[in-house]
Amino acid sequence: MDHRSLRSLAARLNKAFKKVHIPVAAVTATAMAVIAVGIVLDQRHQQRYQQELRNQTEEAAAALARRLVTTIESDIAAAQRLSQLLGGPVEGTGQILHRFVEQELAKNPRLIGFGLAPGFKLARVLSRAPVPGSKTAGPDAKLAEIIQGPLALQKLTLMSNPGMDFLTLIHPDEAKAGAKPAGAVLVLIDKKQLMLDVGFDSSSADTQLPALDWLTISVRDIRETKDQFFFGDSAVDHLAPVTWSLSVADATWQIHAVPAAGWTMSAPDQMQYRFSLALGGLALIIPILMASLLIGERNRNIAALKVREANLLELSQRFSLAMEASKIGVWEVIGDGQHLFWDDRAAALHGCQGNGLENRLEEWLDAIYPEDRASAEAHFFTCICAEHTCTETYRIARPDGAVRHVRSAGASYRNPDGSMRTAGIVWDVTSDAMMTQTLRQAKQVSDIKNAELELALDELSRREQELEELSNKLDLALASYSCGIWEFDFASNIERWDERMCQLYGVPYTDGIVSKEQWLAFIHPDDHKAALDVSSRLQKRDMNDALLVRVLLTDGSVRYVRSVGQLQTDRNGNKKIVGIAFDVTEDALLTAELKTAKAESDAKNMELEIAKSRIEHNALHDPLTSLANRRKLDVVLDRISHESRGERQTFAILHLDLDRFKQINDTLGHAAGDAMLVHASEVLSRTVRHTDIVARIGGDEFVIVARGGSNGQEEMALLASRIIAELRQPIDFEGFECRCGVSIGIAIASGLNIDARRILVNADIALYRAKAMGRNRHEFFTQNLQAEIITHKRTADELLTGIEKQEFVTWYQPQFDANTTELTGVEALVRWQHPHHGILAPDRFLKIAEDLNVTSVLDHIVLETVLRDKHRWAQMGLHVPKVSVNVSSRRLHDQGLVEALSSLDIPPNEICFELVESIFLDEHEDIAATNLEQIKALGIDIEIDDFGTGHTSIVSLLKLKPKRLKIDRQLVMPILHSPQERALVRSIIEIARSLGVETVAEGVETMQHAALLRELGCDLLQGYAFARPLPFNDFTTMALANWTRVAA
Repeated sequence: MDHRSLRSLAARLNKAFKKVHIPVAAVTATAMAVIAVGIVLDQRHQQRYQQELRNQTEEAAAALARRLVTTIESDIAAAQRLSQLLGGPVEGTGQILHRFVEQELAKNPRLIGFGLAPGFKLARVLSRAPVPGSKTAGPDAKLAEIIQGPLALQKLTLMSNPGMDFLTLIHPDEAKAGAKPAGAVLVLIDKKQLMLDVGFDSSSADTQLPALDWLTISVRDIRETKDQFFFGDSAVDHLAPVTWSLSVADATWQIHAVPAAGWTMSAPDQMQYRFSLALGGLALIIPILMASLLIGERNRNIAALKVREANLLELSQRFSLAMEASKIGVWEVIGDGQHLFWDDRAAALHGCQGNGLENRLEEWLDAIYPEDRASAEAHFFTCICAEHTCTETYRIARPDGAVRHVRSAGASYRNPDGSMRTAGIVWDVTSDAMMTQTLRQAKQVSDIKNAELELALDELSRREQELEELSNKLDLALASYSCGIWEFDFASNIERWDERMCQLYGVPYTDGIVSKEQWLAFIHPDDHKAALDVSSRLQKRDMNDALLVRVLLTDGSVRYVRSVGQLQTDRNGNKKIVGIAFDVTEDALLTAELKTAKAESDAKNMELEIAKSRIEHNALHDPLTSLANRRKLDVVLDRISHESRGERQTFAILHLDLDRFKQINDTLGHAAGDAMLVHASEVLSRTVRHTDIVARIGGDEFVIVARGGSNGQEEMALLASRIIAELRQPIDFEGFECRCGVSIGIAIASGLNIDARRILVNADIALYRAKAMGRNRHEFFTQNLQAEIITHKRTADELLTGIEKQEFVTWYQPQFDANTTELTGVEALVRWQHPHHGILAPDRFLKIAEDLNVTSVLDHIVLETVLRDKHRWAQMGLHVPKVSVNVSSRRLHDQGLVEALSSLDIPPNEICFELVESIFLDEHEDIAATNLEQIKALGIDIEIDDFGTGHTSIVSLLKLKPKRLKIDRQLVMPILHSPQERALVRSIIEIARSLGVETVAEGVETMQHAALLRELGCDLLQGYAFARPLPFNDFTTMALANWTRVAA
């Protein structure tokens, strides 16, 4: 071996030695990385816990701030009520004032007392115990000194009084607009009890407030001082607390909160988390260590093998280089002659991939052209049997379609052990074979060209004879029909005529050259434009039609000449247009006569058609509006039905009925009604498409049959909306404004074998629905609508039968006092004891009852049942303070209502009529207003039901003066999670309280609702949280059991 080989061997050994130490370094690096990751994860876990702790602290501070503001606002409300009670300068000392103070102090333990300051000077203090430093109920000197400055401000003021046990709230009295307040009311608030109520102290007895014993909390008044806290330990300020500012009255307070254990406390699961990280790190390091040891042993064995292979590889490379340079492949046969092996070069020559030592005999045979396969197999057999060298050339079909010529040489020899072995070489001889083949093909092509030349000469001679014969025939034909020949040469821009062409135009023949100006002079002036247009297109090689012109002859006659031309290209590539012209005067005159006769015939036919159309139009159209009539509509519908038998049809029918049309006829006369019908027909005609049909089928009813287009529901809805908008506009009739609306029913059909008249019936059903939904609108027909109408009719019949058979019963839902949860009354609700469907709620039948005008009957049934049940409760010893009965709008407007009520034995102040808010009372209605006054005179209270969802205004409440307002369930349900609805409910309660009206909240589903409504000041509660509506027996049983569910 030379020096280069020795250096290469030494480098490989050194590399193998280094690989032994690589696994150890990898294990060490992995362990360090795992430890580093564990430390980072542990730090992040601690940081997340501290951030969560800060977030919880901020949320707790925010919640405490909200509760503190709410509590102070309730105390401000107490001061406002006391100010309203005094109604002027705060100087009264009567029983009303003492009773109010006693009630407020009993209801709110955090209130120490109230102070009266007429003229903004403390005159009197009313408290459950003397104010600290006071011996009497008179004004306290120390208190007067503290509030002297704030009183002079004459505005709402909250004093934190650092160092004292109470807060001072100064509330100026309610003054009239433009006047100054005459004095103020003071509220003394116990600081400690206030913080207990809000939840600052963990010892609070209120289980609904979250536990905050893990926090240290302090509060200070920024306005008073920035360093002194009026609640809590001031040391919190040095512990990086979470601060939260809030505004109460005119003061700005700041809450300081910090965890009791400090911000650096460890997470509760810190040790478990670190133990999990340690286990995870060991689970990664141990498998890596074991794998590294095994890999090191493997690398040592591989290094030894590579040293042994180095010498053999170098020798093999030298031999391969020599074989590669000569592009000679090696093949070998072993065994019984059925196993052929190639090296990579031999495989490449045969278009195959190298496969090591696999048998290639089948691939070799498949690669050989079928014609050469026999000679190749004979060569293969000879090489195996003979010990001398033999050669053979064969063709190989490559995968890309190319053909390769290959020469193979081989022989057999005997191994030292006596076995026979056959080997050989193979190389590419394609270039030699292709050169031989090219020379052979060149000789064949030369022979073929000589033969083709002889045949071409014979063909040329034959065509010359045929051309001469054809020219003679053409000349004879042109002469017999007086056809002239003309040609235009693009190269010279010259037009030539033959002799017959000159004869057609009545000019003598000279040299045959005619200019454009000469040609136009021969033509009638009216034909110049057409001639120039055709000539221009002809020169642009865009001539497709013949040219017909009138030629003015010298004798004054006119000759019609038709010319046609075609583009010709000679063998030199020169282009010219060759055409012919011939006399068509007789044909043109005959055509003119035929056109005149046809025009006269068409005119007579048109007159007949017009007369026929007029008769048919009068028979199929409305004489007033000129629209199609019912007969025309039937024809169209029948034609659609017939066409749908063989072809799919898609169409829509709109059935229209004018709203309030009868009022126009009754008030302005039928002439105004006719004008409105004509206006409606014009609107419909210009709104629909030209493929649609508009018909007036009688009175104020119209029908539109929409065909063509998609006729989808969206498109028809848009069309109906345009019609409604157009017809809503008023028209002028003899100085009077006429206005009406339109209701539209729409039915859409698509498919085969459609009964179009049935679709019209469906549209009429949809029209009925539109009328029922309030008119001046459109509705689509659906199968549900048809079923609903059928059900509506059945229910209406059953409802009338149910009234006759006394199937309507009364259920009761109790109402409770919000503070004491005592039963204060019930609401009577009508139920239908259906013979087949069981108990039905009002939403299943009340709308139908209104359509049937029997709601007053149902109201009377419920009232009679209530009076009868109250008598039964009295006999059982059960006292139900009041019963609320719903009264419909129609019942309220009944002129005989008061007379019917007077005939009943109604105990005073025990029956209450609930009026829905949608009964609009801002517009004065004589009957309803009179009935309400007489109802109150009978001792029946008035309630407003569903308040907050209708149109009742404050003015209406002042006029009506109801006993109670019932807040609708739609406002009550979301108050737990929606501040907007909660604020709205609070406002309603405060408005009602200011008007002296009680509030009832319906839809109280949970006890959380009840607690919040009680806090907002609601008087009565009703809902599933207490009891569902119950029949008489179940209600009586639960009432006698003192409503154990509510008590629980």
